[in-house]
Amino acid sequence: MFVKPYNKSMRKYSRFIITVSLFVLAAFSLVFFEIRQTKILSDGAANELLGNVISRVSICALFIWIMHLNGNLGFLRVRRSLWRRALWTIPCFLVAVVNFPFSALISGELVMVRADLIGLYIVYIVAIALLEEFVFRGIVVALVFNYFRRGRRPYIMTTVVASAFFSLIHLTNLFSGAMFGSVLLQLIYSFLLGAMLTVVIFKTRNIWLCVLIHAIFNFGGLLTVFIARGNPWDLVFWVLTAVFGILCAIHVIATLNKLEKEHVS
Repeated sequence: MFVKPYNKSMRKYSRFIITVSLFVLAAFSLVFFEIRQTKILSDGAANELLGNVISRVSICALFIWIMHLNGNLGFLRVRRSLWRRALWTIPCFLVAVVNFPFSALISGELVMVRADLIGLYIVYIVAIALLEEFVFRGIVVALVFNYFRRGRRPYIMTTVVASAFFSLIHLTNLFSGAMFGSVLLQLIYSFLLGAMLTVVIFKTRNIWLCVLIHAIFNFGGLLTVFIARGNPWDLVFWVLTAVFGILCAIHVIATLNKLEKEHVS
């Protein structure tokens, strides 16, 4: 008759040990790889990429475990209607794709100087997308929507507030030595990207589409940080960005208005 209480206490103890272990691992990774930039590899760029991957994966694991304890992993499910819902995201995917500097690479204004790091770079990009989408679209959007759901225009208010929070978190890049001008630009496009991805999660209920769009967007946007040198933002880039950005904005705003009407009815 003591089996059930014993098993229950053991489960609680196991969960506590796992939680503490993941928290220590995340804190250790953050301090040693993000703040102190501990040297693992002799190659500086490869070492920075690997450190970023380790820290983001460990933090992501902690968040997933906490959500598992709270029973909030429903957003990770892949629903049967995925492909039908994915059609709606085509304009969003196009915005992410045109963020890659195709024309600058073709013209020679941008040169790949570390093609040997492309594999590690892709892992780094995916790790960023996983962490940020799990946290912001998986947790923050849900919390903000629950706060506004009984008020007027909950979808619009959630999109604005959650995107602002996603944007402002990038101010932390100032502490890593980034220039104020570049951080300001990042705040603007992070807000727009966050708004687009918030509507994606509202419309599709699928976090993996958000992860994929985010990863594709960052793949082009972070090239010059690690594996390329030159100017990625030529005239063709800005024209394509403006055209597809406006089309996507119309698409997203129309969807938001439709969601608000459905919510009222």
